[in-house]
Amino acid sequence: MTEAIRTRTFHARTAQDLPKEALRELAQAVREMKVLAFPTDTVYGLGCTGLIKAALRRIYEIKRRDSMKPLPILVHSVEEARRWAEFTPEAAALAERFWPGPLTLALTPTCEGRLLTFAEYPTLALRVPAHELLRSLIKESAVPWASTSANLSGRPSLTEGPQVSAEFEGRVDYILDGGPCPGGVESTVVDASRGVRVLREGALTREVVEEALKPR
Repeated sequence: MTEAIRTRTFHARTAQDLPKEALRELAQAVREMKVLAFPTDTVYGLGCTGLIKAALRRIYEIKRRDSMKPLPILVHSVEEARRWAEFTPEAAALAERFWPGPLTLALTPTCEGRLLTFAEYPTLALRVPAHELLRSLIKESAVPWASTSANLSGRPSLTEGPQVSAEFEGRVDYILDGGPCPGGVESTVVDASRGVRVLREGALTREVVEEALKPR
């Protein structure tokens, strides 16, 4: 059982709402293996630096998640995503259409991107969220974030700050309460490493994804 820790909570809905000191504190916390709960454009998430495996293990323990399930990575821009993964023409088309937004792309990692996953996983899941405050935090931290939905495994995803506080107070180091998540539905996951395969329908339907790939 995870030992209770002191959780610090910030309230902000936009990048302008969060004082610069708080932005720097949260960004530094991520670099130092702290675990944050935060809003996205879909549902609330849990995140930490993706570059330190010990930090990832904390998320698995907090969420009670199967350690054989890899954690998706959040980055602040398409350009940054290209640092960590190889883009096929289909992946590039989907990123141009849906990023920032509720689409997670499973792609072949670059040599550097291998740092964000384990040898047994052939792909790396990446997303650029359509949430200005979150992207500002990721950019300020200067590291990619390993992330998963902010709920205990098997339970519904959370979309409200008070829900997250009730579930994760004393479990995570920081909670960023950004009000209700505008989407309320998890991202759609598409494997675009070789061809295109929808792994999970979420905020985007299979039809919408397929439509975006049709020749213009």
